[in-house]
Amino acid sequence: MNIHVKSGEFIGLVGHTGSGKSTLMVLLQRFYDLKEGQILIDDVDFMEYTKQEVRSNIGYVLQEPALFSGTIKSNITFGIEASDSEVEKVLELIGAKKFVKDYPKGIHTELAYLGGNLSTGEKQLLSFARILLRNPSILILDEATANIDTETEILIQNALKVLAEGRTTFVVAHRLSTIRNADNIFVLDDGRVVESGTHDELYNLNGKYRAMYEAQYN
Repeated sequence: MNIHVKSGEFIGLVGHTGSGKSTLMVLLQRFYDLKEGQILIDDVDFMEYTKQEVRSNIGYVLQEPALFSGTIKSNITFGIEASDSEVEKVLELIGAKKFVKDYPKGIHTELAYLGGNLSTGEKQLLSFARILLRNPSILILDEATANIDTETEILIQNALKVLAEGRTTFVVAHRLSTIRNADNIFVLDDGRVVESGTHDELYNLNGKYRAMYEAQYN
């Protein structure tokens, strides 16, 4: 597999279960060290960086975001110092004003264990705000829109546009609508890239991507 990604690009990764999408993202974050091959960041072998240096520059959003006991604010700031106005600003930037406006205590509202009093979409928005506050260079979303309704998906997609601006973004996509406007889409199969291009290019290719797209939307 040989993939070249330019700084600031929005990249989609698609493929059936077991094709290697999530494994690729796990390797990028150095949860496992490479036994062969290379990953270069700014033309530097990323093994020359510490794991902390690599991970501190990557924002990672899972399908089920990690939330903790505490307030909305403490879940967003988690480990860094930020004022109320800074937290409210990032929430408004991603279209999550309701956390500021609709709750009586605003960002000081207490969350239930694991965010049990929030919807899946609201949890995602909080994880987006957490990343926006940290301002990493690379963003990874792993199946982040897989289990949400269409209305919430639109909200998440709008927030993603804000979050991805100025960052190199990788989206492991279950819903292909999430990556329709990607700069490049890589179609993986059994650990190999079998197709790549924009949505229109891949659709017109009439191959694996088009078959997956039509299975979802036709």
